[in-house]
Amino acid sequence: MGIPSNIREFLDQQDANYEILLHARTATLSQAADACELPVHQLVRAVILVDSQGLLMAVLPADHVLDFEALCTLLHRELELVPGHQLTTIFDHCEPRSYPPLAPVYGLDVIVDEAVNALDVITFEPGIHTTLVQMPRATFCSLLGEPPIGSFSRPAAELRADFSDIDHSLSHVVDQFTPARVKRDIEEFHELPALPATAARILQLAADPRANARQLADIIEQDPGLAAQVLRYANSSLYGYAGSINNLQTAIARVLGFEYVLNLALGFSIGKSLRVPLDGPFGLDAFWKHAVYAARLVELLARQLPKKLRPPRGTAYLAGLLQNLGRLVLGHTFQPEFFILNRFAQANPDMPTCELEKHVLGVTHDQIGAWLMEAWNLPAELVVAVRHHHDEEYWDQHATYSQLVLIANRVLAMRGLGETDKPGLPPFCLEMLGLDEQQVVDIANSLFEKADELEDLARRLAA
Repeated sequence: MGIPSNIREFLDQQDANYEILLHARTATLSQAADACELPVHQLVRAVILVDSQGLLMAVLPADHVLDFEALCTLLHRELELVPGHQLTTIFDHCEPRSYPPLAPVYGLDVIVDEAVNALDVITFEPGIHTTLVQMPRATFCSLLGEPPIGSFSRPAAELRADFSDIDHSLSHVVDQFTPARVKRDIEEFHELPALPATAARILQLAADPRANARQLADIIEQDPGLAAQVLRYANSSLYGYAGSINNLQTAIARVLGFEYVLNLALGFSIGKSLRVPLDGPFGLDAFWKHAVYAARLVELLARQLPKKLRPPRGTAYLAGLLQNLGRLVLGHTFQPEFFILNRFAQANPDMPTCELEKHVLGVTHDQIGAWLMEAWNLPAELVVAVRHHHDEEYWDQHATYSQLVLIANRVLAMRGLGETDKPGLPPFCLEMLGLDEQQVVDIANSLFEKADELEDLARRLAA
């Protein structure tokens, strides 16, 4: 029936009046609503919080954002979000990011936002991304034991319309956090390390037309961690070399190629130089997992382009790997704001992240990343990929890079990895690059057959 057994048993034991709506697999509640041709405001979701008094489930409409301060003030509690790894323990029968708003099933206290109480019909995911459960509001409230009601959320549309008019709980923290201030801090390297020494040497070598594999190996060998990552790639089944590679010069000359290793090492050395927390939607774990999948997918897609459009595979790989560099800059340099952004994103997973960054911080990660790359004098192709990888309308110089990254991100989001501002693959972008939608999906599917190796690489980079 498409419902975890514990949820089905609870509904049947309560003799609940409900209907099951099956649909194709989706990644977000808004996508599920579209798939079932329902208004997204009819769906509800659960946010799990904790303090010294224990766990609490807050239930609110899917198109609302949680107001932490309002909820804490209402309950006189100091609540924080439950970390993601603990959620998988609580909701052990559920798929990630699909948490049924049925608190009694999990022995949790619950509070319901008053906006939910205004709905006639309640619809929610029962713990799986291919099913919705729908029931009358009276039935839903009865299942929760007539829970307390309060006002602790705001419509996302209201937030998007004019963030400055909302007395949001985070506004006092971020009212000085403007694009001008961030750009100045990046350009002047306030609290930000200079381009890593290894990366600087790699860039210097890249500018030398007589550079060779031995010189590149010499630079990489000075960083044992970086050398280990390059060797791991060379020995990976991703590149199909029959045999064991135990030295860098062989990895460069026989397996991966000079230009590819140069870009691989450049990306790893830059990424590892910016340290941010591991956990959270924008933490190192999430960053590197998405980065290694996106980089490899961009590389594979680039191979399919017509010869006149085809970029060097190493540069294509690096564009995918460093596309979200701006998030690392935020976490490294602006730690309080980064913490707020993670908390806000975790509580409101359906809100597009660029939109969230713009309204919470006044600037987006693509802007920050591009400013940093310009300040570090990195190649223009990378600056464009970082700055425009959310913009399907960008078709100026070096657009091939940004559009490849955009398409890779869209198809990864279809598999539940990362986020996207819009669902689906953009037909015009595919046409301009000479790609076919099914071709892109097939390449992405083949990539996930190597998931174990990519996951291992991501874990090692985040460590």
